Amino acid sequence: MTTLQPKPQSMKYSDLIGQIEKGTIKIRQFQRDFVWDIAKTSELLDSILKGYPIGTFILWQTKERINNIKNIGTATLPDTPEGETIQYILDGQQRITSLFAAYRGLTVPVTGKKKGLDFTEVVVTLDASIDNNDEQIVIPKPPSGKYLLLRDVLHFSLSQYRQYSSELTDEEINTIESYRDAFKTYEFSTVNLQKNDIESAIEVFTRINTSGQNLTLFEIMSAKTYDEKQNFDMQQKWTDFVEEVEKKGFDLISSSVILNLLSIMISRTKECKRSVILSLDKQKIIDHWDQAIAALRDSIDYFRRIFRVPVSRLLPYDTLLVPFSYFFFKSGSTPSTRQRLYLEEFFWRLSLSHRYSGASDTALAQDIRRIDEILLENQPDYSEISVELREPADLIKTSFSASDSFCKAILCLLASFEPRDLLDDGKVILNNSALKVSNSRNYHHFFPQRYLEKLNFENSNSIVNITFISDHQNKNLIRARAPSEYMSDFKKENSNLSETIKTHLIDDYSEFGILGDDYETFLRMRSQRIYDELLNRMNSERDIIESTVKVEDLLASNESDKLEFKSTLRFDRRENLVSPDVQFSVIKTVAGFLNSEGGNLIIGVDDDGQVLGLDLDLQSFKNKPNIDGFQLHLVEILNNNFGSLVTTNMVISFPKVGDTVVCWIKVIQSNELTFVKSKGQECAFVRMGNSTKKLSPQEQSNYEKKRRDR
Repeated sequence: MTTLQPKPQSMKYSDLIGQIEKGTIKIRQFQRDFVWDIAKTSELLDSILKGYPIGTFILWQTKERINNIKNIGTATLPDTPEGETIQYILDGQQRITSLFAAYRGLTVPVTGKKKGLDFTEVVVTLDASIDNNDEQIVIPKPPSGKYLLLRDVLHFSLSQYRQYSSELTDEEINTIESYRDAFKTYEFSTVNLQKNDIESAIEVFTRINTSGQNLTLFEIMSAKTYDEKQNFDMQQKWTDFVEEVEKKGFDLISSSVILNLLSIMISRTKECKRSVILSLDKQKIIDHWDQAIAALRDSIDYFRRIFRVPVSRLLPYDTLLVPFSYFFFKSGSTPSTRQRLYLEEFFWRLSLSHRYSGASDTALAQDIRRIDEILLENQPDYSEISVELREPADLIKTSFSASDSFCKAILCLLASFEPRDLLDDGKVILNNSALKVSNSRNYHHFFPQRYLEKLNFENSNSIVNITFISDHQNKNLIRARAPSEYMSDFKKENSNLSETIKTHLIDDYSEFGILGDDYETFLRMRSQRIYDELLNRMNSERDIIESTVKVEDLLASNESDKLEFKSTLRFDRRENLVSPDVQFSVIKTVAGFLNSEGGNLIIGVDDDGQVLGLDLDLQSFKNKPNIDGFQLHLVEILNNNFGSLVTTNMVISFPKVGDTVVCWIKVIQSNELTFVKSKGQECAFVRMGNSTKKLSPQEQSNYEKKRRDR
């Protein structure tokens, strides 16, 4: 069998530019940085002027549409007319885009820089001779000398002659015209590949790529899945998502996360090896994209609200988003009590084990099986995962690094306590940019390193010595001062300092060696505190005994300060209509439990403990008359009234009593007094016996004082 080899063809400069401007030659969007700088572009054009070969441009001729560059700098590129053949640039993209930008005199933006590349700064000097091989004719605009803009040379005509006639000699005009003709007649070598499928085109690009920048897996999959008719552009959709979650502080997420998640969702084996991802069906990816993004949103919200990880920079691995997103994709609902505990154990065991430090695809496949167990409310087996934490001393020996996953896990723990500013008790604001490097001012060595160095202490950079504070406080108020000294100053400004310091996992600074500047005591006490918290989070059985209380046991009890029954969520059984008063009664009860010692609210049961079910409420949700609709509405009203307490202080479930479903809300006491709006006023409610009482302003003040004194 004879294979037909593509034959080189030639194309002149103006023809090349003309086809780009008509939309018949397209610059594919495989890579972001697609244009050379001014110096390199000048060298390229100088080679063309002197007739040197600049390499062959390889084009892929096809009727298939893939994602392409819509504009170059200030020039908008047209769409190719429907049905017409397109030539995508496979090799020579940097050269062609630079030639186009120079020809048109464009300004092209540069990622990460305020000022773009101004291609009007490519000029042709008249101070050098083309006969001298050591002299460059096309150069970046010099501070002085005689030159013309490249675009004026390329388009040199009678009008330019008149414009420059007073400045140029006849010999110089003849030289410029010869340069113009050299550019005009230069023939670029092109090869047209007529491959029918995108896979073959990508394979060709990968083999011939000479830039040293191989395509990433995401770039390949973006090209393979692009679909103009279905308006699907993976690269653009992912960019839109990253911009969306940037507002939540989670923009530092690798594109590998979405590819791994899609592969696990779609593939039969639930794997995310490169070969598996490359073999994924295009239409299945398009069909599953929205579900994958929705699951990612849910997992990000879960990390922020349950684990209280405020920004993605602190995540030990962004890969952790994959198994959590898979959980939400499969479950489609809020985790049950058992699932929540098992997910917490999962998070901390993996975070403290350097789980994804190497190739993560095999580990992810194993961890997805663990998530499948959690979905069934079974505790996964972690015998093969070694947590690098045997005793508190291991923490003391760990040197702080902002990029180490183990250290990040500790930082996640510290951030989960929502540390407050030592000076004014305000919340310490954390963001990705401020936490990029270990010497960021937000990372504070409680015993300043310079202070410890003077005393010849080791372990000054121990992770145990790290807290979060504001940049101003660290740089201007603490510096290299002894803890006893700067804490004494802070106490004068912050009357609540003894409580503030607890948000930094320092229970009592008089016992933690701070007043006596005792660094060894501080390390011992704080490492034990951190160690105990980590063990608590990895012990998924800590609340299981309590959570195994059955709803039937509660129904057999009478209403009390920790138990209340409500027949409906919002439907008034007497008036036969939806009632805001009935709904507020539920909110008020939850507020009472939050402000007291917690408790259980069961909806769908009357005051005597008779099970009625949720049917009347379900029928009131016209768009979604089912348990999902009930839960969505319940979470919405709780969220509107209590914010993040919905997830951190409440567990919602829908157990069956016989054949009848009820709603069980388990409420954990809040750390701070909670308020709800009643008749336009902020009110605090507490449980008194088997009822909920609104506190008067004086009662509220006394109640808050009692809570603080406990």
